[in-house]
Amino acid sequence: MKIALFCSLSVFILSIVACGNADKETPPQDSDELLSDGDALPAPVCLTPGDGPYPLVFTDVTDEIGFSEEGLVVAGSTITTADINNDGWPDLYISKGGKTRENSELPTGLYRLLLNNKGTGFTEVTWTSGLFKTREGEEGRVSSFVIWGDVNNDGFVDAFNTAYLDSDTEDTGDRSSLFLGKGDGTFTIAPHHQFFAVYLDPLAGASFLDYDRDGKLDLFAGHHYGTYGYPENAEMDTLHRGGGNGKFTNVTKETGLATLKPTEETIKAGTNHKPTWGVTACDVDGDGWQDLMTTTYGRGFNMFWRNMGGTFEDLSLSSKFAEDENLDYADDQWFLCYCKSHTDAGDYCADAANPSITCTGLEDAWEPGYSDHPARLGGNSSGTVCADIDNDGDLDLLGVELAHWHIGQASDKTELLRNDGFPAKPFTRPGREATGILRTHISGWNEGDLGALAGDLDNDGRIDLYVLSSDYPGTYALLYQQQDDGTFKEVGKDTGTRVIRSHGATLIDYDRDGDYDLVVGSSLMRWSATDIPPAPTQPWVKVLRNDTGQNANRFLFSLEGSGKSDGANRMAIGARITIKAGGKTFVHEVQGGYGLFGFQNDPLVIIGAGDACIAEEIKVRWPNKTGNISIFKDVSANQVLKIHEENGVTTQTLEEFAAR
Repeated sequence: MKIALFCSLSVFILSIVACGNADKETPPQDSDELLSDGDALPAPVCLTPGDGPYPLVFTDVTDEIGFSEEGLVVAGSTITTADINNDGWPDLYISKGGKTRENSELPTGLYRLLLNNKGTGFTEVTWTSGLFKTREGEEGRVSSFVIWGDVNNDGFVDAFNTAYLDSDTEDTGDRSSLFLGKGDGTFTIAPHHQFFAVYLDPLAGASFLDYDRDGKLDLFAGHHYGTYGYPENAEMDTLHRGGGNGKFTNVTKETGLATLKPTEETIKAGTNHKPTWGVTACDVDGDGWQDLMTTTYGRGFNMFWRNMGGTFEDLSLSSKFAEDENLDYADDQWFLCYCKSHTDAGDYCADAANPSITCTGLEDAWEPGYSDHPARLGGNSSGTVCADIDNDGDLDLLGVELAHWHIGQASDKTELLRNDGFPAKPFTRPGREATGILRTHISGWNEGDLGALAGDLDNDGRIDLYVLSSDYPGTYALLYQQQDDGTFKEVGKDTGTRVIRSHGATLIDYDRDGDYDLVVGSSLMRWSATDIPPAPTQPWVKVLRNDTGQNANRFLFSLEGSGKSDGANRMAIGARITIKAGGKTFVHEVQGGYGLFGFQNDPLVIIGAGDACIAEEIKVRWPNKTGNISIFKDVSANQVLKIHEENGVTTQTLEEFAAR
């Protein structure tokens, strides 16, 4: 076994453990002598912030970074992050979620690709990148959102560039397509593949994963309504197996993911095609195989697909992921309108209150025997965030939901789904009162939650949650900082992160100082002349610099798989990092894009550790055929660990990792 020592580690042992079953480990072998008697170890760089949480401070540097009207004029709703030119600095894709082509000569800002200038600002590369060319070679193709992954394992990030197409959209001929990166910030379009099941392509969410652990990234695509609002026109979600060369094969049916045409019977059974909004891929049960989750718009069941080693089983209902347990529709205004209009309904409407809305046109919007079925009493579900939120060593879920006062208590709300032994035990929902994931309502309220981020913003060793809420009066981003007892406190107003009508965001250490900053998009939907504040001229993007997280200890990782047929994919999507430090355990999984219309964060993994400066042990489980585990002992914090699946580890300071 090859043993190496790198200067920034205090004491370091590496062993590669081959495991046929990811739940079992072979004890690491003894290492050779690492140091001669005369060698001296460098002192670890340790910070002493005390116990967290720490007061979060974010500074709005939108003008300073050059995004304002006097600079690049950056506006948009959805944002994803990738390092497109391999310089160690995270770059940005920003979109207004357009369904039409852009004019490259007189651009309207439908989408932007921005290259990071070593933390000082960004350079526009939209029209020099090749990412927005049609198959005919013209600039300005439709680009609804982009997620990132290295599908051909050449070490350069590639882009899945989507073109949303439903029956209400003018067909430009553009289709969701893969673009292969060259590593210098430019792209070429890959061979055509149909990422949809039928003619229409209402693709609302997508995620790269390696579902079969063959070392090649696959793509799971979530499809919305073919015709908006008509359940019978929902499209089947699809899984596409990557060939490692930019080509894909649709494997939805053979992997057990096929669903059925929506009918009243299949909808009640939960086996129907769903109008999917968000998708997420993560290993919830900890067996080394990434599972799949989809979230459903229109109050239907959400879907949980457990990965059984390359095929999937539907655990949506048994896991209690499909919806919460509150099925009380007594305050649903549509139900109350039905009762007001049908005085002959008898016991069905006994004790029904008077509706609080005008019922004109809603007399038959509620259908007894169908509208009151559990399959119709879920949420308008935006997405799922997957992280070890309670630091117990397994991945929990944050269900993100739209909710309106007039739909009533049966409609699901954004809340934590705790993993306490899944799949032996279903997810539990402690509730918003117990967790502190609350908000203040006024009359006529709407919760317009469209996505969320989970990351340790103050680096105290606890995951914080940033919920993006938009498209209705009074909505804004909510920052829930985790407290020392595991509950959450909303601190957005005091921390400078309360962005009005926030729609999408990304965790990005844009200045490479070792903490996650925030870049936040907004929306112009449903503004009115009476809104306070008034509608802006553009859905401006905010850049919020984190001025707290750099003051605590953190472990930073840049993982790379071998890209071989029996190894892990080059981006190490699906790898699990486990850190034991200071009596605590921290778990993080490398994930691809997720959520509604694309969320994807900085490829540099930052795991906060608070006062803990030395990790007694770090494990990296690779998403390859055997589930190999790399083990590192006595590792110092506050440096970048560049870990290769086969070649081991090198360490760099942040300044070395992202050379200035």
